[in-house]
Amino acid sequence: MKNRYALFFSLLAGTVILLFANVFVQGRMAEVVKEDKLVDENFAAEGTPPVVAVSTMALGGFRGLIADILWIRAGDLQQQGKYYELVQLSDWILKLQPKFAAAAAHMGWNMAYNVSVACKRPEDRWRWVRRGIELMQEAVTMNPNDPEVYKELAWIYQHKLGNVLDDAQRYYKETMARRLMFLYGKHYPDWKAWADAPATEAELKDRFPVGSDARNAIEAYTQGDLARLFGEFQMNGGLPKELAEKLSPADAAVIDLHFRRRWLKKDWNVEPELIAKINETYGELDWLLPESYAIYWAYDGLSRTPDREDLPLTRLILQSLVASFNYGRMLLPKENEVSDFFLLVPNTGVVDAARKIYKDIMASDQYAHSPFEALYENFLIDATVTLYTYSQKDQAAKFYNEIKTETKNKNAKTMTLDQFVLNEWEDDIVSGDFKQIGNELEGLMFTSCLLIGFGDREAAADHLALALRVYNTYAKAHKGVDRVSLPSFEEMKAQTAQAIIENYPPEIANRLRAELAEDQRRKEESDARNAAQAGQEAATP
Repeated sequence: MKNRYALFFSLLAGTVILLFANVFVQGRMAEVVKEDKLVDENFAAEGTPPVVAVSTMALGGFRGLIADILWIRAGDLQQQGKYYELVQLSDWILKLQPKFAAAAAHMGWNMAYNVSVACKRPEDRWRWVRRGIELMQEAVTMNPNDPEVYKELAWIYQHKLGNVLDDAQRYYKETMARRLMFLYGKHYPDWKAWADAPATEAELKDRFPVGSDARNAIEAYTQGDLARLFGEFQMNGGLPKELAEKLSPADAAVIDLHFRRRWLKKDWNVEPELIAKINETYGELDWLLPESYAIYWAYDGLSRTPDREDLPLTRLILQSLVASFNYGRMLLPKENEVSDFFLLVPNTGVVDAARKIYKDIMASDQYAHSPFEALYENFLIDATVTLYTYSQKDQAAKFYNEIKTETKNKNAKTMTLDQFVLNEWEDDIVSGDFKQIGNELEGLMFTSCLLIGFGDREAAADHLALALRVYNTYAKAHKGVDRVSLPSFEEMKAQTAQAIIENYPPEIANRLRAELAEDQRRKEESDARNAAQAGQEAATP
């Protein structure tokens, strides 16, 4: 019995000694952390969730050990296909080690890429991609000065959502655009007005002081619970009709923008002030598309790096700008209403910004031996052809002049702009096979007819004119060779238009049908005039 008591008191004494020793060690560790700036002094002020601050204080150095255990468990769960539990573990790991940005980047990337492709349905894939983005957004909040987190988040937008490598990529774009359209209220918001709107509840109350008509109307409706009104706003996509009727249009607009910018910050962690600045820097972007959000995060991350220099972030901005130039505008059958029948067309307004980044990169010493010269030449060629095709011939001529003066392109030395563009479109027309030419012509005609359906008549006419030139060049080169002869141009155009009318929504089909009817009317009038003129000439002695 005595031995048992002796053992008990010995263990108790040892425990007390260890606790006292831990106090001194922990104090010294805290001093080292502060001296060497291993954590941010204003960590909580950066928007860190309270649970992170609590775990940091309560668990101390044991947080890393627990996070390691959870990390191992997360790997096991993924191997077993238990993905939903994996979400919770990833959230805990991030909160236990909020400054371990590499871990957050890996977990977000893992969900967006590895876990998502394990699902067959597009909606399930989107859910995992979105969860990966949300995790990365939280990591950005906790690591606002780490460019690596910004790079990974921008990459998910630019590569996973913006590219075409995933079978569900079109579903991603539609779903993202649909959610954002509901949040924005319209396709192209006035971002400067958003930036001027109150950002917080306190700012809203300052805008409408006690006793004002708007303040009285809000308090009468909410009974002091503004959070409930915010929830209703998110659910309905706007202010309740009962409240809106009691507000002046100007006051209702201020409250509407206040809630929309809070909603944008809450769900996407995005600030309208920065969107307005990016639009001013690079040109008006379409903020329904993932490339715009890739630019946002890369731009934000670059602004937080020393001397604003970071090659991966700069490349991401450039890649996303080039992608926006190529297909950075979303055309919709109905204005401000997203459907799966959207069409992506070039956003030519960003071409000068992309060109400037290329020039800056090539002028920098650290990129002197990079392959950017060849990339820049390809960009100039694509820009020239696209601008020419979309009726911006003066701008196309400017880029073509750069091809002549700044590259070794042989065709540019001997061809006019018209010849150069047609040559690019007619590449291999004379020597190309029948199927290749047919596909190229059908693509031009399809785009032309579809642009008519979306209401962009000017671009449609340019595509059709280019298709006609390609058709005539091919027909001339293969004249008399029946086995590779094409149907008539009008017949090919009518077949393409009919396919669109039969398979696309009424909004698109009706516009195209009306255009075809107008074409037929003009043709009949022209035939009648020609017949009348021929009759007059025949009657003349």
